[in-house]
Parts: sequence; structure tokens; C-alpha cells
Amino acid sequence: MGVLLNQKEGQKVEIVELKGCSNFISKLYKLGIKEGVKVNIKRKSNICPILLEVNGSIVAIGRGMAAKILVRGI
Repeated sequence: MGVLLNQKEGQKVEIVELKGCSNFISKLYKLGIKEGVKVNIKRKSNICPILLEVNGSIVAIGRGMAAKILVRGI
């Protein structure tokens, strides 16, 4: 288990836990990012938002957000 920010591009992971205040977690839920959801890391670089495939949709999140999402590889 680790944070989403530390995972590699192309990796598939399952969301285990979301860290942060209720407003932050609510924003992630609206994007389809919640516990138990499997996501595919489509693009990850040091200067751009991270692109995730979530339930068939592409979602962009910032690196700070990704640092608060705990995942495990699948």
C-alpha cells in the first residue's frame, strides 16, 4: 500500500483510503474517486496533473491531491 503520487504511469491500483477534510473528499467523490474504486494511471509527470482513468472517464488531479490518496496495486 502507498500513496497514488508514488505509483508509476500505466499501473492499475485500487483506492484504499482518502486523507483530508470533508470538502476535499467530497471533491474526489464527485470525480468518481472513492474507496474501493479501481483506477488506471494514464499519465504522470513532475510538472503536469496526473491523469487517471476512473470508471471509463479520464480525470485530472493535482500532485497534492494524489499525495492524499492511499492505494494498493492490483
